Amino acid sequence: MIHHTDENDITMEFFQYAREMMHGSRMNEDTRITPENVYQKAHMKNRDTLFKVLKKAHLPGSTILGTENVLKLYDLAKQGKSCLILSEHVSNLDVPSMFTRFYDHENPKMKEIFEDFIFIAGTKLNQTPLVKLFTEMFTRVVIFAIRSLDKIKSDETKKEEAELAKKINIRSTRIIGELRNKGHIFVLYPSGTRYRPWNPVTKKGLPMTFSYINSFDYFICSSINGNNMPPKEHEDMTREPIYKDVLVFNFGKVQNTKEYVASKLALNKEIKADTVEGKEQTKKYIVDCIMDDIDRLHEDAEEYRSKQEV
Repeated sequence: MIHHTDENDITMEFFQYAREMMHGSRMNEDTRITPENVYQKAHMKNRDTLFKVLKKAHLPGSTILGTENVLKLYDLAKQGKSCLILSEHVSNLDVPSMFTRFYDHENPKMKEIFEDFIFIAGTKLNQTPLVKLFTEMFTRVVIFAIRSLDKIKSDETKKEEAELAKKINIRSTRIIGELRNKGHIFVLYPSGTRYRPWNPVTKKGLPMTFSYINSFDYFICSSINGNNMPPKEHEDMTREPIYKDVLVFNFGKVQNTKEYVASKLALNKEIKADTVEGKEQTKKYIVDCIMDDIDRLHEDAEEYRSKQEV
């Protein structure tokens, strides 16, 4: 098995680079999300510095598996099809780590593909300037997390916040609709949060993921093995150490969304998809199937990863 190594040295170096990056950053801009600023294009000023430090954190053996599936999905996107990646979520560095793997790939096409990714990200990634320092480097459509909205919508004291959250999500949905057939690939984390081993609920997919699946033509699943910044129970990214590790992204085969849903429902005769209850069951069932697919990709990638020598 791979073990995390040298966290103290790489953490100090990482935050030293972060201090350098602050000078060219827009980390203090757009920290409050409104319907007017939900679409945020990448601010690429510090990309080279980020690549330099994260490449040091990715140990030999770090790679992308299933590259052919990414290339196929990209071809479909360039044909005007709407395309989606449904990814495992393990760390606040998932996107920077994906960037590093794509930019370090032997096939130069992977850089081009990465620049057409649009990440669907939660509002909290904009709220802390030190966190935004990293998230701003990647193109995003920002949404108000459903888990957070559920917590506040029944609270009378947070009525205004809940109304703003709804407006943010309506605008984000429209932006996604406008851009999804224009050669981009959207990246969504179905769990809506990083997986925390002490909290099994964080590994579950959100039923609202089904609405995304239903509105895209094609998708692939992706797992992430290895972790440069495992979550801590204090939930403060600015106090999470950086670890060197073998990072492996594994992309599954391209799926036609309508065919996928139909094939899965055909295996489950208990769901009556034409009833109100059945529609809710369908959402949960299909998203559970997606999470199972991601788990299988993770297991396959871990078999590869376990053979790497540190």
